[in-house]
Amino acid sequence: MKHSEAQLLIGADPNSVLSPELAEHLASCPECLQFQRETLVLDANIRRVLEQASSNAAPAPVTPITGSRTARRRKTDNVWRGWALAASVVIVSMLAVWVLRPTDTLAHDVVAHVEGEPMSWSSTQQVPPGAASEILAKAGVALDTSSDKVVYARTCPFRGHEVPHLVVTTSRGPVTVLVLRYETVKKQVSFHEAGMTGVITPAPHGSIAVLAKGDDNIDAVAAQMQQDVRWLPLP
Repeated sequence: MKHSEAQLLIGADPNSVLSPELAEHLASCPECLQFQRETLVLDANIRRVLEQASSNAAPAPVTPITGSRTARRRKTDNVWRGWALAASVVIVSMLAVWVLRPTDTLAHDVVAHVEGEPMSWSSTQQVPPGAASEILAKAGVALDTSSDKVVYARTCPFRGHEVPHLVVTTSRGPVTVLVLRYETVKKQVSFHEAGMTGVITPAPHGSIAVLAKGDDNIDAVAAQMQQDVRWLPLP
């Protein structure tokens, strides 16, 4: 089970009985387990506030005494305040879930994209230099490295844009490179997910994502790829 599938099930009904597949995933995934805990807390807060607002909304008995109109007005004000508080908690909670969800981060989306093309890692044949250069040129970049090192080259959809997806052989082994012209990062981002280590580095135009299998440090490889990618004017 993938992270996105697990978190979708958790978000749909945080209090539901876990399926065997989801339970097995949570047992080996601290990231999704933390997401489940945060979602349960948010869900409990929403339920509590909504219950309080509902109790405040109970109709007050009509009594023909002096000042009853004022009492009813106060009751109405309390009801509206209760519902306003409930609505604000729901909105804030939804925003918190949106911010905390790893599926909404650039790093997670990069991992999900690479997971969607698992055969790219097993490529060993050299990509014809002209084909690799054409794919890169569409994104306004060139690669200053030996052409025989590129063993996989595709143009892939990513967050609404077409981006180069390469696999390049290095001393570290094969690494995946995504040239993300339309995705900016303020500083280098490192991450470990789904059995991969990744680095996203700032670039003159957008950013560059470099991923490798395993847990080894790939900062040096990422730095080399950042130097090897040359930015050109868009066609």
